[in-house]
Amino acid sequence: QWNGSAFAVFQTILTHGARDWEWFSLNDHGYLAVANQLNSAENFDVDSVIYQWDNNVFVAMQSIPTHGA
Repeated sequence: QWNGSAFAVFQTILTHGARDWEWFSLNDHGYLAVANQLNSAENFDVDSVIYQWDNNVFVAMQSIPTHGA
């Protein structure tokens, strides 16, 4: 979030070796897709997550099974 002179953290999102982030909109709703690559056990079978923008925060909406996304 821009505070007038710099970006300020307004939310943290847990990831597992996030490889890519993509913002998109569909039917006037905003979404953030996070492609997770591997978990702390170095296992590549880890869910990626789609978050929906809900007024002022991202909310996890759907997990997608992925392998080294």
